[in-house]
Amino acid sequence: MFGNRSRSSEEHIATAYLVTHLCGAMLGLQLARSLVDSYGSWAEGRLDSLPNELEYEIGQLLQLIEDTQEISLPRYPVIDAGLNRMRKLVHIDALWQSRLVKLAALEVMRTALCGKSAMWEVLRDIPAGETEDQHRELNALVSKQISTVTDLHHRAATDAFNRPDSEKSHTEHG
Repeated sequence: MFGNRSRSSEEHIATAYLVTHLCGAMLGLQLARSLVDSYGSWAEGRLDSLPNELEYEIGQLLQLIEDTQEISLPRYPVIDAGLNRMRKLVHIDALWQSRLVKLAALEVMRTALCGKSAMWEVLRDIPAGETEDQHRELNALVSKQISTVTDLHHRAATDAFNRPDSEKSHTEHG
């Protein structure tokens, strides 16, 4: 997996950093897919493009890892397929319909997106192989994603804590 050439400790640190973000991105992709499956209509389609955008960014990160760290990660599609199957197995509709789960899932997605934004910033500060145009594109994409998820997070918080009176009385008596 790491090739035949000798690697410096700095290269190992950079590789660990990038692969850690890659793992996080893959889990974030699964969360994004679950959010779209569970809340796509509630979000009025605003989450629909998120999984494809994350797949694109994962591709950019994989290319960056291969180009700068000279490692190949050919098992990504297999890992993604396995994670996707696992996500579908644990996808329990009743659980995902809870307003607090929706709120928490959007909080986790927002946190993941902020972490990804921080990674792109770090990669801009240290030469890692991406071009200025790539950096601008990826930064604009993550900013849009954070804004969308933040807006939906606020909406989910309102939904979670401001139930209609008819639901309150049903809950209190039932």
